[in-house]
Amino acid sequence: MRKLLKPKWLFLFFWGIVVFASILILPNITTFVNEQTAMPQDATTSPKYQQQWGHGLTNSQSLTLVFNNSNGKLSKQQRQQISTTLAKLNRRADDYGINQLRTPTGMTNDRHLLRSNDGSTELALVAVQTSRADLSVIANQLNNAIAIADLNTSVTSTDLIYQQHVQQQRRNLLISMLVGSLLSLIILGLIFRSLLVPLLNLLCQMVTLITTISFITNARLAWHWPLTANALSLAGLISLILTSLLTWHFMYAYWQSSATTAPTTVSLKILTLQYRQWALVFIPLILITITLHWTAFISLAAAWAITVALGITLLAVPPLNYAFTAWLGDNLFWPGTTAWPTRPRNLWGQLSKFGYWQPALGSLAVALLLLPGLILANGQFADDNLRPWRQNQLSNAELGQQLVQAHFGTGATAPITITLRAPQNLTQQQSLQTIDHLTTKLRAVPNVAQVISVTQPTGQPLSNFYVNQQLATINIDLAGKLTSMAKLKSQLTTDQQSLEQAATSRHTKSVDQLSDRINDLAELNDQVQRQLQAIDTTLTTSAEAEPDLTKVNQQVTELDHLTDRMTTALNHVVTAQTTVATEAGHVDQRVHHVNQSLKQTVQPLTTLLASLKNTKTYLHDLAASQVGRSFYLPANAATNQAYQNSLFTNISSDLSMTQLTVALKSAPASAASRRTLQRLQAVTHDSLLATPLAHAKILTTGVTQQQHYQHTLIATHALRWLTLGLIIGIVVLWFGLRSLTFSLLMTACLTGVTLTSWGWTQLILTRWLQTGPLSSSVLLGSLMLLTLHWLMITTATGYCQSWLRHLEPAHLQQHFYTSGRFVCPVTMIELTYLLPLLLTTAPTLKGLALMSLIGITISNLIVPLGFSGWTRWANEPPAIATLWQHFRPSSTNR
Repeated sequence: MRKLLKPKWLFLFFWGIVVFASILILPNITTFVNEQTAMPQDATTSPKYQQQWGHGLTNSQSLTLVFNNSNGKLSKQQRQQISTTLAKLNRRADDYGINQLRTPTGMTNDRHLLRSNDGSTELALVAVQTSRADLSVIANQLNNAIAIADLNTSVTSTDLIYQQHVQQQRRNLLISMLVGSLLSLIILGLIFRSLLVPLLNLLCQMVTLITTISFITNARLAWHWPLTANALSLAGLISLILTSLLTWHFMYAYWQSSATTAPTTVSLKILTLQYRQWALVFIPLILITITLHWTAFISLAAAWAITVALGITLLAVPPLNYAFTAWLGDNLFWPGTTAWPTRPRNLWGQLSKFGYWQPALGSLAVALLLLPGLILANGQFADDNLRPWRQNQLSNAELGQQLVQAHFGTGATAPITITLRAPQNLTQQQSLQTIDHLTTKLRAVPNVAQVISVTQPTGQPLSNFYVNQQLATINIDLAGKLTSMAKLKSQLTTDQQSLEQAATSRHTKSVDQLSDRINDLAELNDQVQRQLQAIDTTLTTSAEAEPDLTKVNQQVTELDHLTDRMTTALNHVVTAQTTVATEAGHVDQRVHHVNQSLKQTVQPLTTLLASLKNTKTYLHDLAASQVGRSFYLPANAATNQAYQNSLFTNISSDLSMTQLTVALKSAPASAASRRTLQRLQAVTHDSLLATPLAHAKILTTGVTQQQHYQHTLIATHALRWLTLGLIIGIVVLWFGLRSLTFSLLMTACLTGVTLTSWGWTQLILTRWLQTGPLSSSVLLGSLMLLTLHWLMITTATGYCQSWLRHLEPAHLQQHFYTSGRFVCPVTMIELTYLLPLLLTTAPTLKGLALMSLIGITISNLIVPLGFSGWTRWANEPPAIATLWQHFRPSSTNR
């Protein structure tokens, strides 16, 4: 029983219990990682406001269904097939968890938004009630459900592509880690000529990896510490690399120990020595990664996962190796019988010899190694992870993304969404006018392809709701009324003339009657005169002869008869004259009154016609002015289908929030898009000043906004915190090495190595291989691996410092030669894990491996070339004249 209480057994029991407990509490890694792989900001509506948005879209994921005919326009039969397929999908909405389905044949606005201009592609928008972890599953089900013969169909979204890329990257990383572990086992087996050492190393790797992953995942679930999938992967990779390095170092020290000493004593001594030697490697990294936990930049804040990996590896591997060596002793190295032979020379020692012989040339070689990469390095990053990795093997989601970009514009797959949250109702007249004015201003920004808002739901203004169009309609109506009133005026004039003519004709008739009476009277008068003449003739004749009384009497009687008729005719004339006079008075009075009335009617009508003409001219000029381009919602807007559909898609259910969707002409993560985003934000802020929406809250979301935020953090926040980390590293190295100069030199060279490696990586991948801008995680992950490698090789070089105070050339060169024997296996083990990553298709993993390999190579060259010469200068400061003589041409060569 006492044997079981010995440290070697306690270590085994303790870590066995830890691993068992870690396995029990370990969550589903696939589900966990999928939950962490959503983009930090959604491309359509921020989750913060999604619940307030309404319309049944709470906690839903957006997917785009793509239907494309690669041979040209969609035929009528193909459009019918698409409609039938979508209708069938809508009937099975509950099976797929569909909350909303927008199709080209649905709302009025969607017919314009979801059909390409060339007629070859149609889209459908689906809001699915699902978690991030199940998004790929739902997407595959939907892709099978919408399959149509002779058509390209796909399901895509930025979140889906991002998640699929992370999943594929994780698979590539796991394969690379397995290959790396297998290669490291082979290398350890060849170094120690043993079968047990590789197996024990594999056991240590399983312990550290399981414990690390379990601790990180449970810490994330319990305390909600910031975490990214890249940080989790990097923690696992570092855990495997360090486990192999610590196992090699422990076993190598045990192998070199005296065979006469008891295995337990030797193992305990090596355990103590290993903790003391590796403290300078682990302590700076642990302190730096813990400090970064409080940053706002999630990629840096997730560095606590590296702290966990470092801590667990340091706590687990040396005690387990101690337990194995104390338990098995020399049996560890079965079937080998001889130690790994050491070479009398190595490259590290030869380079240090050259650097010591010519410090100036060695420094020049260091500068030549660093300067080209430093010149090439720039701050271009693309963290969207949406670019296809291999153009000849596109996934279904990538195919859909490229179809949408080809037929709807480059920025259609990931537009910028500007959300306005106001305290008032946004459907009021002034609010709508402000939103429409903002939409017009945003559309005028360079590099903007389309802006969709509540007042412009199809990217184009609704003409019926603008003052100039409404005034044009009014002018048309006025023109018709002017024509009608002109006709009325003409008709009134004609009526006046007709009235006058009608009244005169009646009066003329009466006068004609009077004239007839007078004519009759005149004729009777003539007859009377003739009768008098006849009587006179008769009387005259009678004076000469005997009068004929009978004839005279007859004539007198006839005269009396004529006199009576004349009297009657005269009475008739008097009567007709009286009638004519009376009627003439009445007619004249009536015509006068009618003329006066017509004059009063025609004169205002003439004035009204002139006024209407002036009004028409004014409205025409007003329609052509700036006011004419203003949005105005008429009272009958409720009957307009396009406006009602726009309210549903662009206004929240509480009518207090709206969104403006901006599609750019450039790629979402490009530098041009980020500059356009800044311009859009400035225009939005300025356009809302002194308006009813001056106090509205503005939220900008989308891939471009995320990239802009990432770049802002990298340019400011990350730089400050990384500088703080370097300062912490300098202080720790200063206390550990007791040399501030050496600490500053180590930190400066590490910075130079990192930047020059970044520059060369950008040149090779971005410019030569055309993979596009690299992710910032490439720089940050490589920085961690390079820092780890740099601290290992430099602390191994500076660990023995007697030559720093008393220079002994032979001792210095021997020290560098010994350090080289340490650097070679370290580099080999690192290469076993980095070379498989270099062969993957994931740009992030390939960039991480390439940058780390370049940095490791440069580090292995500049340390022996520069440090040996700088050590000589530290003890024998060179005179300026001496340096000049090294570079000044010899007089014999002139």
